[in-house]
Amino acid sequence: MNENKEAARKKIARLVERFLEHIDEYKQGAYKEHQTRIDYIDPFFKALGWDMDNEQGLAEAYREVIHEDRLKVGRSTTAPDYCFTVYGQRKFFVDAKKPSVDVKADVSPAYQVRRYGWSARLPVAIVTDFEEFSVYECSSKPKPTDKASVSRIAFFTFDRYLNEFDFFWDIFSKEGVLKGRFDKFVQSDTKKKGTATVDEEFLKSIEEWRTYMATTIALRNKMLNEDEINYAVQKLIDRIIFLRICEDRRVEPYGELQRAAERGEVYQNLCQLFRTADEKYNSGLFNFREDRITPGLIIDNKVLKIIVKDLYYPKCEFEFSVMPADILGSVYERFLGKTIRLTPAHYAKIEDKPEVRKAGGVYYTPKYIVDYIVENTVGKLVENKSPVEASQLKICDPACGSGSFLIGAYQYLLDWHLKYYLAHPPAKKKDSPLTPDGRLTTAEKKRILLNNIYGVDIDSQAVEVTRLNLLLKAMEGETQASISQQLSMFHERVLPNLDKNIKCGNSLIGTDFYDGQTELFPEQLKKVNAFDWEEGFPEVFRQGGMPAEATAKAGFDAVIGNPPYGFHQIHSEELKPYIKRNFISCSGSFEHYFLFYEQSLKLLKNNGLHGFIVPVTWLTIPSGKSLREYVLSRYAIKEITWLPQLVFANAQVNTLISIIQRCGRSDTTVNIYKDLGFLNSPKIVRKFKQQQFIDSEYYIGIFENADESKILQKISLQSVPLKNLAKPCSGYNPYEVGKGKDLNGGPHTKETIILKPYHSDKKLDEQWKPEIIGRNLGRYAVCFSNRWVKYGPWLAAPRDQNNFLGKRILIQEITGGKQKRIIATYYKDELYHSRDVIPIKIIKDFPHPYYLLGIINSWLMTWYHHKRNPKAQKGLFPKVLVSDLKNLPIPDINKKNITQLSKHDAIVKQVEILINLNGQLTETKLETQKQQIKRIIDHTDKQIDQLVYELYGLTEEEIRVVEEVGDQLDH
Repeated sequence: MNENKEAARKKIARLVERFLEHIDEYKQGAYKEHQTRIDYIDPFFKALGWDMDNEQGLAEAYREVIHEDRLKVGRSTTAPDYCFTVYGQRKFFVDAKKPSVDVKADVSPAYQVRRYGWSARLPVAIVTDFEEFSVYECSSKPKPTDKASVSRIAFFTFDRYLNEFDFFWDIFSKEGVLKGRFDKFVQSDTKKKGTATVDEEFLKSIEEWRTYMATTIALRNKMLNEDEINYAVQKLIDRIIFLRICEDRRVEPYGELQRAAERGEVYQNLCQLFRTADEKYNSGLFNFREDRITPGLIIDNKVLKIIVKDLYYPKCEFEFSVMPADILGSVYERFLGKTIRLTPAHYAKIEDKPEVRKAGGVYYTPKYIVDYIVENTVGKLVENKSPVEASQLKICDPACGSGSFLIGAYQYLLDWHLKYYLAHPPAKKKDSPLTPDGRLTTAEKKRILLNNIYGVDIDSQAVEVTRLNLLLKAMEGETQASISQQLSMFHERVLPNLDKNIKCGNSLIGTDFYDGQTELFPEQLKKVNAFDWEEGFPEVFRQGGMPAEATAKAGFDAVIGNPPYGFHQIHSEELKPYIKRNFISCSGSFEHYFLFYEQSLKLLKNNGLHGFIVPVTWLTIPSGKSLREYVLSRYAIKEITWLPQLVFANAQVNTLISIIQRCGRSDTTVNIYKDLGFLNSPKIVRKFKQQQFIDSEYYIGIFENADESKILQKISLQSVPLKNLAKPCSGYNPYEVGKGKDLNGGPHTKETIILKPYHSDKKLDEQWKPEIIGRNLGRYAVCFSNRWVKYGPWLAAPRDQNNFLGKRILIQEITGGKQKRIIATYYKDELYHSRDVIPIKIIKDFPHPYYLLGIINSWLMTWYHHKRNPKAQKGLFPKVLVSDLKNLPIPDINKKNITQLSKHDAIVKQVEILINLNGQLTETKLETQKQQIKRIIDHTDKQIDQLVYELYGLTEEEIRVVEEVGDQLDH
């Protein structure tokens, strides 16, 4: 046992002995909680290595243990007694009680500490009076009616502390936390599936409030249109949430909203609070001089009372004082995915926004992704700078949504400034940007926010939310006293007005869109929402350069974010010419984020840094070539970080992080990570010369090393694309196309589908056709099931019926097995399938279909596919796409070349054997015969692999490279 641990055991033994001697008097109510903390709880955790009294003299933000003064309001408590942190990151809460409290059975302390932990999204929280020690997991939503035993994962009485000492030392000592034992414990013991997370529950709440508000405002204020009602509801919810959070953070007197709802006209009372708040904060959130809509609203008292009641104990499960900013961002991002529509009778209806329906939902960027991008852009920019130099940096998110990236950048700058000032204190205290307790002053936080942070979004509600979240971040650490001092001593309001920093507009469409137009319509103006970057941010682009491109001295130092995904649909013919005229990247079936990539790179000044999380598709797909050429020829791709699993829940898209700089070409570092939470997971690191991607005709292949690149190039040089020899096609969408009109009153398209399958387990009439799905395919085999489809124009996106007839190779869209191999077989009779089976129509008599099938099923083609197509890499559904198949390299056999022809015939013969063997395998019933056939199949498969290697002229060393990687493709 190490010396620290042994010393800790002895100290806790003395505490246990002393407590036992005086337990009777401690159990009396006269022995207070404050005494318990000083006599026992503080020394207990000090023995475990924690700096309980801040003897290191760290700034308040970096104390190991943050002590909170308790403020009782009824049964509610504003903050936990202790917050244990590492490098400023919260790890767990501890709430203290006096020994007369029954910690094991009393419901109230258990509920309260779980509420803190759940609201802060911490894994565990503790309640202790030293006599008892209860550990709770905090992933489950707490309820006031829960028994004290609910979610409790450990319980000890003081007489067991020494017997269980290893547990306390391993998990809750400072050493245990620093060495990762705490994290390992909470990951293994506190993860529960199906639990209600705080962001999900808070989202439900504010969505209910929106419904209440929208209903009453629409009914009582008939003069308002849809846009005005959306504006009013958003403003009121934002104002109420802002003030309620300020109450729990002790910036506003607790219960003010409650009191406003108890008497008279509730809305008028709230408006008075809003006006008072405007005098303090100057944030624009409460500005009635510009807001001409909300002051005159009529809102039912009952609705407002319900909303206010939902925000307070016992109805409210949330503790706003500990709720992290990223939770609010996550909630609001999804909240913004819906809008209020008015029926002809002026009733309010809540529904998904059209762009959200098309994208399949709203996807919030996880904090660890934001932090990584910020650290590798903003973090690089502030290295070796002073605060004066850092004040010149301009950081922008061109599709800011709820502001997650801007909050991350702002937090990074706040932390950086604090560390700098602590290391370089000013000579004169009166000039200090720090408060006496070692925090950044209000004025300094305002200065950083206004100097450095910029954002644009086409959605006006998103802009309001971004401003709100940034203001709440700026308010962290403020108190009623600090605000009063700001008002009385400096005669200025606490918060900055962000109207000049966070703007509403279309990041892609400039005001030059209107050039030459003689007539503009209100709906067109609203829909396009053109935005001129130079006019919008003159302090950034005052030296010109936009809208074409930023200059060496003008532009943003960092552009960060998560742009909209999906294939770009030109919403109207009037936009199409503008997009084509202004964007190089809009060739073919381009994706929406291509445009954001190009536009945001143009916004960078010289040596500026760009950090995006985007789909992996831009690296390789044919329609991305123009974007790749633009990036590779003008910028330096500093880093590509591959994320192997799905970052966004319910979004079937693999993503990567790119860090790009506006400077000359350089080496590119590629990080291929194994797991999410990726910073601590194993990875493969590769270095590429950017010129290599240019030499490869602007193809960015990140899964190949130098040896592999030579092999891939060798394969390509002596081949033709498969599309020259056969025709890869696609199946149908097996759902009924909706009839009539869609939710916007327009005609149905292939995107608006009623999910009603036309399937049967028997043939009902001649319209019903035999059908298979992807998993019915094997390598060189088809496994039929009793499945029939009613094929016809009622199916969404039906293809040419010839795709399901005649000679063709069928390929499973999802690659299979541990090695994610391409799975293909041959078929020539009538057989129907949806998009999870890809048909390759045979369009020539030569080469033989079996020749093509043997090559496609070979290990070499799977290896080639993995190296050249990111979607083949590890993910939820590693795929082979039609576009991938079209470009598979196939040797075009010359009939006059005896050597080539003999290899062609040999492959055809072996494939014929395999097809026959697989047929026998399905028919035989004896297991011994099955095993014999399988052995022959494996042997024949390897013979085909060898023939394919010879066909491409691979050497023994090159074959070794290909086959060695075979077991590593699931990085």
